[in-house]
Amino acid sequence: MLMRRQDSLLVVIDVQERLVTAMDSPREVISTCAKLISVAERLSIPFIITEQYPKGLGQTIIDVRQAAGDKADYVEKLEFSCVRNAQLMEKIKSSGKKQIILAGVETHICVLQTALELKELGYEVFVVSNATSSRKNLQHIFALQRLNHNGIDVVTYEMVAFEWLEKAGTDEFKEISRKYII
Repeated sequence: MLMRRQDSLLVVIDVQERLVTAMDSPREVISTCAKLISVAERLSIPFIITEQYPKGLGQTIIDVRQAAGDKADYVEKLEFSCVRNAQLMEKIKSSGKKQIILAGVETHICVLQTALELKELGYEVFVVSNATSSRKNLQHIFALQRLNHNGIDVVTYEMVAFEWLEKAGTDEFKEISRKYII
């Protein structure tokens, strides 16, 4: 199935100051999450940003906060799976979206648990492989394999952007391809 902008909700998980910098590929995760948010914003796709215990792990990293701007919807959590956070699940349910696009850290913990539980609830779940990471690359690789084995689509940032865009030649396509792809 393709990701459709009218059906999509982007959830960026725990891309925080003291957490994301410990990842295997922090710069790629940070820049790709920021680009995903920017494209979602441009295409009027709603997004939510989670923060795992921000008192200890810091707030969402500045690049992502800047991309999100004033419209950002932040949810603090202690749960690994976002599904287990009542406030976040209420936001997901009230969005009316059936496709959930996941990015963030760590792939083998919060992203994986969220993806598996969302799928159990009947959502179409996509995990953006180059917008996720773990402290150790082995954990990231095995998490992506497990997700795929469990019927969750593992995709790339460009797959998301181009599927949301649907066609070339539009002003949206020109702007997004110029600013966030090329």
